[in-house]
Amino acid sequence: MRTRNAISVFSLRVFAFSATAVAVSAQPYGYVSNQMGNSISVVDTANNTISTEISVSSAGLSGLAITPKGSYLYVAEQSLNSVAVVSTSSNSVIATIPVGTAPVQVAITPNGKAVYVVNEQSNNVSVISVATNKVVATIPVGSNPVALAITPNGASVLVANLYDSTISVISTSSNSVKATWTTLSGPSAIAVSPKGGTAYVAAQYANSVAVHSVANGELAETITGFAAPDSLALTPNGSDLYVANFNSSTVSVVKTSTAEIVATVSVGSLPTSIAISANGSTAYVTNAFGFSLSEIDTANNTVIYTLSSVGLYPFAIVLFN
Repeated sequence: MRTRNAISVFSLRVFAFSATAVAVSAQPYGYVSNQMGNSISVVDTANNTISTEISVSSAGLSGLAITPKGSYLYVAEQSLNSVAVVSTSSNSVIATIPVGTAPVQVAITPNGKAVYVVNEQSNNVSVISVATNKVVATIPVGSNPVALAITPNGASVLVANLYDSTISVISTSSNSVKATWTTLSGPSAIAVSPKGGTAYVAAQYANSVAVHSVANGELAETITGFAAPDSLALTPNGSDLYVANFNSSTVSVVKTSTAEIVATVSVGSLPTSIAISANGSTAYVTNAFGFSLSEIDTANNTVIYTLSSVGLYPFAIVLFN
């Protein structure tokens, strides 16, 4: 288990989805994993209502990702060392895939063919074939991997290793680590710019965001002024980076052109995940202790709606139309 901020028998896991994984449509549906609620809440964001609850067999749900056409959700079941596959047409679990120990986040390649899963306690990444729903490779990485992001061209997977403060770069063609970067202390989330040239890494222990070149891993800049940043999301054009602050119940907004914080937005208690709509107009934030979902208007960076009683410890969110 990750030692910091343990709040339940499973302890909350924190991460970010890349902009390509979450930015899908202007009025999307949101899928929210409820870590202690044995369910996924389906949120109709047009009407700010829960349209249905999808039952999952275990508590300890963590990260989730949706296939490019929206047909399937892949959900990390941390307590069962498995990934559940949910059909979005039937809103039911259709397969369960054993992976490594304590899976905490998943990401799907842009072509929809492979799912990458970080397993925090076995220090590896499982690769699942979407065609067969079977693990086709297991890749050793650094100590306590907790987050990942796939580059827009699908060529590389960037894995944040919390305890040794490194980023493992996996080649998707060979499913092997091709490079290892040193980053700031406690990397807990990654977001890659829309053009694929820049990686933003939330350094939770350093209260900072590291800005790396994807080409060579060089640390180009350090942005300070956060409170245990634990989740990241970029607007579709890459102009703004939204950063959830685990320890202050706020979201910081960074202007990427200047690497400066331009706004701080108060949200619910213990924000853990951010997703941004395809037109960039809205950011959605899961608040684990608040049992709620905050909707931020990105034009003026204010909360315009709070959906309460989403589920028990809402942990992660992805969007799809």
